[in-house]
Amino acid sequence: MRLMKLTLMSVMLVFYLCNVSLAFDRIVILAPDAADIFHKLNLDYKVVGITKHIKLFKKAKRVGTHLRPNIEIIKSLNPDLIVVKRKNNINASMFQHAKIYAYNPQTLEGIEKNIRAIGKMFNKEKEAINLITSLNNMLQQVKNIEKKPKVVFEVMETPYIVAGKKSIINDIIEKAGGSNAITSNRYFVRISPEKIVFINPDIYLYEVGPMNKNPTDPKKRALFKKLKMLDVQVDQDMFLRSNTVSFKSVLFLNKLFLKWSQNAR
Repeated sequence: MRLMKLTLMSVMLVFYLCNVSLAFDRIVILAPDAADIFHKLNLDYKVVGITKHIKLFKKAKRVGTHLRPNIEIIKSLNPDLIVVKRKNNINASMFQHAKIYAYNPQTLEGIEKNIRAIGKMFNKEKEAINLITSLNNMLQQVKNIEKKPKVVFEVMETPYIVAGKKSIINDIIEKAGGSNAITSNRYFVRISPEKIVFINPDIYLYEVGPMNKNPTDPKKRALFKKLKMLDVQVDQDMFLRSNTVSFKSVLFLNKLFLKWSQNAR
């Protein structure tokens, strides 16, 4: 009997230690996209460092950008978890006591997969499931589009860059009922504006934000003047960051595509 109790206590101790090891306490987020997920899972109090483009976590210290992080500041924060967009964004050998977690999903399914993984790391599986359920409920509002619009998404006017098939933008467009007119299997694609004239898209989305600060109205661009496309200005943060906002962007585009489809009959 005593042996059974000792065995049970040992099992419980191992289980406890395993869970504790997963409960990180000092997080540095270098992937701006991931900030929203940590916030939605109520993990603000664990975040000690963020990049300058993250607006959440007011008590966290700024540690540069995701491409140029300040290593000395990050070290001073003694993190046990560092969230990056890609593993090569930081030299992991400099942080041997910290786990490096790469967050860079490019589909809605990928976002949900990461929510589950982060929830598991922090023993917040229930919160993760609830969040995913609310996101899927949001997608239930998407209406069927009878005539799919051909869409081009401008990432930058100069140099001229558009969204390719591998970007989260592509999945947002497709989930909303549209079709990305750019068929290149890359995140971002550099092409000539003349090719856009040849493609002749139905809808032209152009973002405004740090990557495209002051874009010219497409209707005022010499090459695009004769095109009959519907051009719509959108916020960069709604489309370039892969997180819960991506699901809202699907609904935004679905309403836009539905209205275009009804008028195009």
